[in-house]
Amino acid sequence: MSHYSEHQHMKPVLDLARKLDIATNPDSAAIFEAGNGGFQVWCTPQDRPQGWSGITMNSGAFSKPCEYVGSVHWKWEDDKIVALEIETTAYALADQKPNEYTQSMNLSLNDHRRTIFNRDADIEWLKEKVTWLFAEAGVPLLPFEYEQAALSELGPYILAHYISASDEYVVIVSPELDPQEFCKPGYEVARTLKIWRAGEFPADVPLRPDYEYQDADTEPDEGPLVEQYENASRLGDDSWLEAAFEDSISGWSE
Repeated sequence: MSHYSEHQHMKPVLDLARKLDIATNPDSAAIFEAGNGGFQVWCTPQDRPQGWSGITMNSGAFSKPCEYVGSVHWKWEDDKIVALEIETTAYALADQKPNEYTQSMNLSLNDHRRTIFNRDADIEWLKEKVTWLFAEAGVPLLPFEYEQAALSELGPYILAHYISASDEYVVIVSPELDPQEFCKPGYEVARTLKIWRAGEFPADVPLRPDYEYQDADTEPDEGPLVEQYENASRLGDDSWLEAAFEDSISGWSE
């Protein structure tokens, strides 16, 4: 193998990306911008990642309304391309939804905005477009490599409280997932609460309280989680999680 032969191997991908150039081709599949060692990918109002609804897109100097999503670069080891390094930066979200998203890489604990870098939804959308491009070009797809955004910056977790006639449990639901996905038959979602400092707790796993550790004077018409939950909701404080669950979980599984 040589650098030349590796470039030749990837040439059909870049040739197709240039054919499907966002700047000149009005076709709906033309969302690429090729470089020498990779390419960029743009989205349109009709083809965009999850979470981009309501984003205004303009054509400007391009062939159709669009916004930048991410880029793909060849990863080299010696003289061989071994993977595709991908990254996303949703500038449009920070520009048009500044109360929800930020370009800052150094968020304070009081800044509850989400990062625009390597959002899960953007990464998954980018993977789909790259996979399609490689398939159309007839080139075997290489592994994807990317740095996941810090969980604390993806957005708020959701603390979901589930109850049935005789039982209850909670799930710390990851950002962008639906609490209903973790609702078991016979249960219902009683309450949800946004929390921001839950990175040390297992996400998307049912957590059951150990009643031995609960206060004896809990009101009889409330489950043992409710009083702590409602106090946290009123105060906007999620630091109670550590104290509430550090010694009170009897097991992570059923």
